[in-house]
Amino acid sequence: MFRLPTESAGRVTIFGALLMVAACSAAASSVDSSSSPPPNPGDSGPSPCASCFAGPRLTGVNWFGFETGNFSPHGLWARDYRSMLRQIKDLGFNSIRLPWCNDMLTAVPSGMQINAYGTDPYTNELGMNLDLDGLSSIEVMDKILDECNRVGLKVILDNHSRAHDGYMNETLWYTSTYSETSWIADWVFLIDRYKENPAVVAADLKNEPHGNMSSGMKPPATWGYDQAGYGTTDWRKAAVKAGQALLAVNPALTIIVEGVENYRGDNYWWGGNLEGVHDSPIRETDIPSDHLWYSAHEYGPEVYAQPWFSSASFPGNMPSIWDSKFWFVYKQGIAPVFIGEFGIKEASAADPSSVPYQWLTTLMGYLGKQASWTFWSMNPNSGDTEGILKDDWVTVNQSKYGLIKPYLESP
Repeated sequence: MFRLPTESAGRVTIFGALLMVAACSAAASSVDSSSSPPPNPGDSGPSPCASCFAGPRLTGVNWFGFETGNFSPHGLWARDYRSMLRQIKDLGFNSIRLPWCNDMLTAVPSGMQINAYGTDPYTNELGMNLDLDGLSSIEVMDKILDECNRVGLKVILDNHSRAHDGYMNETLWYTSTYSETSWIADWVFLIDRYKENPAVVAADLKNEPHGNMSSGMKPPATWGYDQAGYGTTDWRKAAVKAGQALLAVNPALTIIVEGVENYRGDNYWWGGNLEGVHDSPIRETDIPSDHLWYSAHEYGPEVYAQPWFSSASFPGNMPSIWDSKFWFVYKQGIAPVFIGEFGIKEASAADPSSVPYQWLTTLMGYLGKQASWTFWSMNPNSGDTEGILKDDWVTVNQSKYGLIKPYLESP
């Protein structure tokens, strides 16, 4: 998802429309399910297999920034990090998805206010981020994850990109200057560092694998096969390899594997297409089922005007689309499905007649109490969806929060 790397708390600019246009330019080939009756919203089908994750659902937010040129979570120019985590907890979220980039592991952060005389606007406590003074980015992450453990927030670490701000251009988990071996080694380093911290429960291996063979980006991420002419593109195979390496370091970890954009000619959102699991699921001998979640990202027309949003049958067409692209994994008892990103602007959330409102309320009514999920985002500076917080980095956007609050996991 697009975000602004600004260090100020200013207003969002017009870049949001750029995010998924290239990714979804071929999306007209995706299914429009208006020809067949959708399942009843809320019909989640059979429960997943007994060996699947049995803990409480994770219902949280994304707090981004480590994957940007700031190399630290955004908002620390206006808030103390402990106060941010406290507010997340106070709002009823039980988890955060924390994006990071590989560049961050050797970087020094910027954009943080370290001020003994500053007052946090949420807690009204004096002193801002004093214990972050002089720390590297990975040491800032140490502090944040320790505080998550102290306040009772679970953490999903999300490898958002190899280069900072690079996820839009990185279709695969490796690049011409950054190898698969380095990608796995960095993951092993991070999981080994936090294996004694019980807050760190999951690794989202790669954000939004994407690309397709029509008008989309190249090389394309594929599922279960390598695309001829593009070398190694099989995301399923790479995810298994990385997952096995991480479980060898921390056997308690949950491995999260996102989908792709295109499966054999059928397009969907970046990372949201899990159709390949029908033909090539991750086997029990590859990653044990009680340590595996599949993941999809799901967005409304504020990110891209997909054809299904203008169908005469909208929003009733959506459940069958979700079933065909990713939710079948849950309904057929294959594995849990984690919705790692979804979001809406406040103006749309306040307008029941808007298409984004109808999309989100249909989504949450259909799977919001079955799936684990993390809303995009806590940050207000997300170009397409804005955030839970307003631009002052403390006031809550009540309309959008009100739409997801009923689906929070009970404490």
